[in-house]
Amino acid sequence: MTTLFLSTAMAAAAPAKAQDAPAAATSGPDLSPGTIVYDSEGAAIGPIASEAGDNVVVTLNEKPVTLPKNAFAKGKKGPAITITVEQLSAAIDQAAAANAQALEAALKPGAEVRSANGSAVLGTVKLADASGVVVTTPSGDVKVPRNAFFVGQSGLQSSFTAEQFAAAMQQASQASAADDAAVAAALKPGAEVRGLEGKAVLGAVKSFNAQNVVVTTESGDVALPRSAFNMGPSGLSAAYTAEQFAAAVAQVTGAEAPQTADAAPAEEGEAENRQAN
Repeated sequence: MTTLFLSTAMAAAAPAKAQDAPAAATSGPDLSPGTIVYDSEGAAIGPIASEAGDNVVVTLNEKPVTLPKNAFAKGKKGPAITITVEQLSAAIDQAAAANAQALEAALKPGAEVRSANGSAVLGTVKLADASGVVVTTPSGDVKVPRNAFFVGQSGLQSSFTAEQFAAAMQQASQASAADDAAVAAALKPGAEVRGLEGKAVLGAVKSFNAQNVVVTTESGDVALPRSAFNMGPSGLSAAYTAEQFAAAVAQVTGAEAPQTADAAPAEEGEAENRQAN
């Protein structure tokens, strides 16, 4: 994902050696997985994790770094690159910063998302925030981790191949269908609704339809989108923390934030302190 930036940085750092790199590569440095790679001063960088096409993936400080094969020469200890490990680290940092800026600009609603090699269109961006990116596909919307995206030669790309993305979509669809079925079975009048972490009781189901669920709280009834409900380890849950739910109910009803199970012990302690005073 940072190959273009790295190769440019390496060429800039050592132009004379970089020009000799293709010829050195033809002499056959060992680029097989597990082989230790060295820098221009003979310091170990890390082992080769894999190779594919014109690139190899090297592990540097437990992180994968993609480098072009023609960046390697046959050194005294083994395959070596033409810059120091410090220069390589700096190039990686620069590439990461540049990619982060490019990614921020590219992650806009409607933007086309392509596969890892850029050949297939996976879908379009629906929305993006710090928690992830929602991608609209012919099979529906799916939320993908933000770190699975990068800006490549084909524009906004994902680290998934078309086949991997299709398999992930199928798994997500199956999991979603199973969760939807469990929520449908649990949505009964009087059913207890817990918070996101499963600890706080937010209220009880009063009624529901295909779009909304009405939850009864101590401060009154509030309607929540049905899509906000899922099945957690503690049973039927809404995608709100106790604090978020309390604030939402107060905003809707205009009443004081409702009592939650998580908040009760603290309030009891406060009452005892007031009595003592």
